Amino acid sequence: MIGLAVIVGIAIGFPEMVLTNVSLFGFITGFAISGYSMIINDVYDIEIDKINQPKRPLPQGLVSIKLAISLSLILLFLGLVSSLFISFYNLAIAGLFSLLSWSYNVWGKKNGFIGNSMVALSMAIPFIFGGIITGNLSILTWSISLLAFLSGMGREIIKTISDIEGDRSKGIKSVSITLGPKNAARIASLFFFVAILISFIPIYFNLINFVYLPLLLITDMIFVYSIFKISTDFSQIQALKIKSIILYSMLLGLITFLLNSMILF
Repeated sequence: MIGLAVIVGIAIGFPEMVLTNVSLFGFITGFAISGYSMIINDVYDIEIDKINQPKRPLPQGLVSIKLAISLSLILLFLGLVSSLFISFYNLAIAGLFSLLSWSYNVWGKKNGFIGNSMVALSMAIPFIFGGIITGNLSILTWSISLLAFLSGMGREIIKTISDIEGDRSKGIKSVSITLGPKNAARIASLFFFVAILISFIPIYFNLINFVYLPLLLITDMIFVYSIFKISTDFSQIQALKIKSIILYSMLLGLITFLLNSMILF
């Protein structure tokens, strides 16, 4: 999805560039840096995952830590080299967010809201990354980036509800641990609500083709549904469900904005 987000940023700024090598390098950069980040997170969280997600490959011993680190470094190298083929500006951004990912695992994750913000920012930057490739950072690009950040914040806070047991064992000061699951659900719902409001900016500026308005509205309705469900049931099981639902709604949003940009082309 991070690689696809870069493509969306390119499609918004310069649709003709989507089917070029530069777009391919942009996708590879987003995909590889995201993959590196995910694996590093699994390595650092192996003890926590033995409690929260015991069926993952590392906690089960299906994959060794050495192999996981090797794969993460390969992906990091691939992502940085790919970004270099685009421009030095894009290389700088890819390098900065690779460092941010490492910082999150070493320091950010332990500091609750700050860590959530770091992850949400990494969800928002791919659109900017794609826009920089085209040299066109439009209102639509910034709107989608903000939408991704807000929904990402909500999703990350929801995730802290499902991870309470393992996070507490490692002394992580997550929102759910410091404020309680109920308050965490309320805060997450607030982020989702603001994200819904932001989704109307492209509509207000007539940046969405009417053909794709239903898809955007469906995405908003999924957010509304998530707000209702997590507000009435803030259990760990419910949090896991909502976390997945939000991920699918974000994917639907990506596809909507990509199709919208291409049809305008």
